[in-house]
Amino acid sequence: MIATLQGLRFHWAKGIDDWLIPLESLVRTLMVVAFYVVIGIKSQYLIANLELIVTFSRTATHWFLSWSMVFIGLLLGLQSVQLVKQRKQLQKTAQLLGNMAEWGMGSHVVETALNNPAGLAFQKCDRTILFMDIRSFTSWCEKTSPETVAAVLNEYYRCVEPAATKFQPLRITFTADEVMAIYATPQQGIAAAKSMSKAALEMLELYGIGAGCGVHCGSVIEGLFGGADVRTYTVIGDVVNTAKRLESATPSGAITILMLFIKGCHNISPSNLVNRLWLKVKQQL
Repeated sequence: MIATLQGLRFHWAKGIDDWLIPLESLVRTLMVVAFYVVIGIKSQYLIANLELIVTFSRTATHWFLSWSMVFIGLLLGLQSVQLVKQRKQLQKTAQLLGNMAEWGMGSHVVETALNNPAGLAFQKCDRTILFMDIRSFTSWCEKTSPETVAAVLNEYYRCVEPAATKFQPLRITFTADEVMAIYATPQQGIAAAKSMSKAALEMLELYGIGAGCGVHCGSVIEGLFGGADVRTYTVIGDVVNTAKRLESATPSGAITILMLFIKGCHNISPSNLVNRLWLKVKQQL
């Protein structure tokens, strides 16, 4: 009986927990009553039948015990309903907070904070930095309604994000029309640049605009920056600044990357990049 009620609650009738949980608790307490009745009858060497069970139950002490157990079963059932509701609410809240933490910081940071908090401290490491920005966005906004700008910008984010997350970024940041992505390896960063540029081109060309992309790789300082109340996980260094300058110098639909960066990447050559790939060398290198 209990197994049947649990099957209904977990698999077939999930919407009626408020009824099934008290009923399940009631069945458990009635099992105690039934066991007591059977033992009482057997102790008097009587053969159990329905009439004898009813007669036995009508005794004042037996009646009190039976209905007390029913009452206790219902109380325990109602308490279980409240506990189940609170547990579900806590799970929803934890899921929401987890989602918001990942939206704000990224899954890499959340996992690091849970599994290795010391990993959030400042550390020097090699990262691939990608910037992508919409070209002529300011002038386009001046002649477009704010509602349309917001809708297009959100659609742009929705198109670019899957292309970026496909290559496992450590962090993605949206700032106005700019997208910044941090990758662990050059291969991931270049593959993401190709995918993101293609997605952005297909979406933005409908509005007569486009996006340029810049990628650079090297040593950065990575960690959790900020004060007591406001913090963000990001990277700083000349590599970041260079990647941003490369992106700013890139026309719509193109990707700019340092030739030195290409030479430092195994299994990557200009021939296997996107068709419109600009290769530039920073003058001071």
